[in-house]
Amino acid sequence: MATTTQPVFPFHSHLNPTTFRHHHNRYSHLSSALTSAASFTHLKQLHAQILRSGLDRSNSLLLKLVVSSCALSPTLDYALSVFNQVPKPETHLSNRFLRELSRSNEPEMTLLVYEKLRREGLGVDRFSFPALLKASSRVSSLIEGMEIHGLAAKLGFDEDPFVQTGLVRLYSACGRISEARMMFDKMSHRDVVTWSIMIDGYFQGGLFEDVLVLFEEMKSSNVEPDEIIFSIIISSCGRAGNLCYGKAIHEFITAKDMVIDPHLQSALVTMYASCGSMELAHNLYDQLSQKHVVVSTAMVSGYSKLGQVKEARLIFDQMAEKDLVCWSAMISGYAESEQPQEALELFEKMQVCGIKPDQVTMLSVISACAHLGALDKAKLIHIYVDKHGFDESLSVNNALIDMYAKCGSLEGARRVFNTMHKKNVITWTSIISAFAMHGDAANA
Repeated sequence: MATTTQPVFPFHSHLNPTTFRHHHNRYSHLSSALTSAASFTHLKQLHAQILRSGLDRSNSLLLKLVVSSCALSPTLDYALSVFNQVPKPETHLSNRFLRELSRSNEPEMTLLVYEKLRREGLGVDRFSFPALLKASSRVSSLIEGMEIHGLAAKLGFDEDPFVQTGLVRLYSACGRISEARMMFDKMSHRDVVTWSIMIDGYFQGGLFEDVLVLFEEMKSSNVEPDEIIFSIIISSCGRAGNLCYGKAIHEFITAKDMVIDPHLQSALVTMYASCGSMELAHNLYDQLSQKHVVVSTAMVSGYSKLGQVKEARLIFDQMAEKDLVCWSAMISGYAESEQPQEALELFEKMQVCGIKPDQVTMLSVISACAHLGALDKAKLIHIYVDKHGFDESLSVNNALIDMYAKCGSLEGARRVFNTMHKKNVITWTSIISAFAMHGDAANA
């Protein structure tokens, strides 16, 4: 016989019909208000009304308060505080909270709440595991994730497709791509989300050829790829330098009359630029309504690698926002195109803009100075290297030896060599070349 779940009111069996009806109306009003609350302040006012109305023992009402506070509160402290007041929450109510936590900015809280539920002897069901696995994935918590996997298997939920998808996501996110693929291959039902997770797992692991192989497998299945998958495939082509496959995917998308959204369009631009096909890249780039920093940087880098620094600088100067990667790409373009003065001038502008260089930037700057052959600038760059902690880098020190040698200072090259704690083949080759360059064959 079917039963209907009624709202839980404290001591409702002792209330007369009029009072009970009043409580029922109050419950309905508060339940509706919690769902439509638009601010955290309003939510706290509703909480006060719940307490005054004596409805603070209604688990379903408190859980609505918890879920709403996850969305409206700046932190999860309030939601956790309210949840801790819920006496022995039903599993389906706990699952709602776990889901909200797994989607929040603090997914690690999902695992803390789960541990609390387990300590208090409260159960989980198959609907608990997707949220727990999602949280474990987001924080790359492999050990906790594996424990959750073990519990799911023990309870017989590891055959559930949503649990299996969560496990594929977990192992992919934690870099355990073999385990992820093993779980993926076991699945009897794989939807577009599962395919996307597995394909992205290979991509994040730098296994770009595996991405393309898996995509071919997907094409043989009955699952249609979406824009997210196409973006990953196109990005993989760019990273692998596989222009032929990238073009084929572009033609496939066009033939399908798919809507190419800005994200997919940016991926295509980046792919063509990474593969050095700048004419196709530029045509698509001009069509972008919003030119984000990543796609513009790809254009700068693409032109720079081909030595087309004028075209690169044109795009660089049009960018409203520039990150370190973009500055480094432009500086590297000048350094490799034998325009060292421009590279050093741009490095100075970069510092004025408050952008701190990384090792990649410094190697380009040192190379530019070596080509320029200006000893005074070489000494200033060396001071900058020491001041900003790049002097521990083996590759930077090797570049400094070469820079001093080309700037006419064998003594400077020897001084860098003698202070190095670590040396490799390139170090010895650089110092030998420096002696030879300065006609000191005996020491070389």
